[in-house]
Amino acid sequence: MYIGETFNFENIPTKMKDIIKNIDKDNFKKFRWFQEKAYNILDIFLFDYAMLSKKEAEIIIAAIIAFVVKAPTSNKEITLLYYVPLIITPYFRNNDLIDIIESPNLKVFIYDGIDDINYVRFLNKVLSEETVIKFESGAQLIPYNLKKDDIYSSRRLSNKSSNSLTFLQKDEIIKTYRKFVKGINPDLEMTFELKNAGFGNVQDIRGYFLYEDRNKERYTVAIIVEHIKNMGDMWQYTQEYLSSVISTLSDYDEIEESYVEEYLSNYLEEVREIARIIADMHIKLSYIDKEDFAKRNVEISDVEEVLKSIKNNFAKLLNFVKLSTFDEQITSMIEEIIKQQEFLMSKLEEFKDTAVFGKYIRCHGDLHLEQILKTEEGYVIIDFEGEPTKPIEMRRKKISPLKDVAGMVRSFSYAAYFNYLNAKGKLQDEKIEKVLSVWEKAVTETFVENYLELVVREAPDIIPEGENFDKALAIFKLDKALFEGIYEVNNRPSWFRIPLKGILGCIEDLKLEKYGSEVNYG
Repeated sequence: MYIGETFNFENIPTKMKDIIKNIDKDNFKKFRWFQEKAYNILDIFLFDYAMLSKKEAEIIIAAIIAFVVKAPTSNKEITLLYYVPLIITPYFRNNDLIDIIESPNLKVFIYDGIDDINYVRFLNKVLSEETVIKFESGAQLIPYNLKKDDIYSSRRLSNKSSNSLTFLQKDEIIKTYRKFVKGINPDLEMTFELKNAGFGNVQDIRGYFLYEDRNKERYTVAIIVEHIKNMGDMWQYTQEYLSSVISTLSDYDEIEESYVEEYLSNYLEEVREIARIIADMHIKLSYIDKEDFAKRNVEISDVEEVLKSIKNNFAKLLNFVKLSTFDEQITSMIEEIIKQQEFLMSKLEEFKDTAVFGKYIRCHGDLHLEQILKTEEGYVIIDFEGEPTKPIEMRRKKISPLKDVAGMVRSFSYAAYFNYLNAKGKLQDEKIEKVLSVWEKAVTETFVENYLELVVREAPDIIPEGENFDKALAIFKLDKALFEGIYEVNNRPSWFRIPLKGILGCIEDLKLEKYGSEVNYG
């Protein structure tokens, strides 16, 4: 950006509103944490900010930036807030550049400062000394220190998350919630309560930061949690495992189920343990008697809300696909889904029965293989914030635990089909399909059976009985697949066929009144 007036480096803080206003709007879309990449950014402005540090060649600012956006399928404008720590310096760096400020006498660079060591050290000092930071609006950033320690260095841990993860040398992670929304983030709340309830498969919380505005409304900015030494998440592990199985079985002229099952025993044992951990998580959550956690009966309005979500997401997905062109296979899948619209809407009306859904409790809300870390001691579940694109009040609501079960079942399907896409062309498609179909069916059945075994014994009222269990699981699988479809068409079009296959599979199950997992990848 070019600013025509002359000003000095030390005057930059007084120019922040104009600077933010003039940043190239599309520059933010390159960052993983910016979730509205498919939206049109109409305007940007500085919502609030705090000066954290000002040195001769570096200014650190905690900025809350407002984005006025509009979905391609809507005329409605919405304003979204993001927390973005900014580093402003005359020196060029290779990573995280947001924009360049140029004036007649000055050239400086604006960077996303989330992984900057000076920003991290400042946060650590604020946390250890429990210093309240004042923002320009009169709001304040309040630190809550649960453990005192020094930070010596930091580095980025992962770029997969819609939030930002910074690894600290003291074996902790600062998780920054980029989307700035009112309320206590469920990730903080759920992790804290589960740990208190004796659930050992979560991280310890070491501290957290809340932004409190002049009306005493609170926003969760970041939490500091222990870093779990791990061997990767279960998505990575599963992909490596499946690649190995396919490579090994490629030597067989014909693939029989018994061949695949020979290679399943170790993985199925891991699935059994994960199913028991997730069941234990739901059981312990159902025992918490605090108002925001205590289990409750399902109301007819709850059922209607789930069905409404499916109908709305179905319509939203069809609106998005009108905006793009796809290859022949995806186009054919979309056309088939459109043909089934009338049947699906009619079938959903048969589910207006509270008995189908068991009890409602607090759940993970976005559970899948990437949310499970594999360690030498077992497994750890992470990221309890729910689906990050949804409002925080929705993510804090109670729901059937089968939402989490459906998330895992869909994740197994994702893993299989993603591996199918990677293996295409290397082996005969029919052979790969046979292997992955047998794998997915066995893994899904093992997971559900072992989950049910523990829940039925310890907290049977939180899930529906018999056929109603299958019906509820089918509904939550469909809701998840539609949500995945909307995400993929907007963020990862190359993965779009995966949820499309899931949607078609769910519709077929509903047509046959069969709610298991029979897979065809072609």
